[in-house]
Amino acid sequence: MKNVDAAAKAAIAPLFPECAPNEYQGQALEYVVWNAYTVPEVYAERRPAAARYPTQVHYYLPHGKNPNPGKLQLSRALFEAGFTWPNITNASDSEGQHYVLECEYVNAGGVYGQT
Repeated sequence: MKNVDAAAKAAIAPLFPECAPNEYQGQALEYVVWNAYTVPEVYAERRPAAARYPTQVHYYLPHGKNPNPGKLQLSRALFEAGFTWPNITNASDSEGQHYVLECEYVNAGGVYGQT
C-alpha cells in the first residue's frame, strides 16, 4: 500500500507538477503543497493496527486566475487516489489566492506504521 505522501504526489503531480510535501521552494506562481499527520486506530492488544491520515492540500495561484477548475481537478484526483472528498477553505490574502483542501487518507488494510 502506498504511503500518504506517495498517494498525494501520485494524485497531484500529473495536474500540478510544481508540488511538494510540506514546503515548496520553487519559483512558480501556481503550485500545490500538502501535509499530513497520523491518527492511530483499530487497536488490538493495546496497539494500533491501522491509521488514518488527516491531510491538507494547499493550492496557491495568482490573483485573477480562475481557481475553480484546479480545485475540482484536485478534489477528483485525491478522491480517486483513496482520499476522502475534500472540504475546501478559501485562505487567500493580498499576496495571492490560497485554497486549503482538507481530506483524509485511510490505511484500512495495512499495519500501522507501514504506510
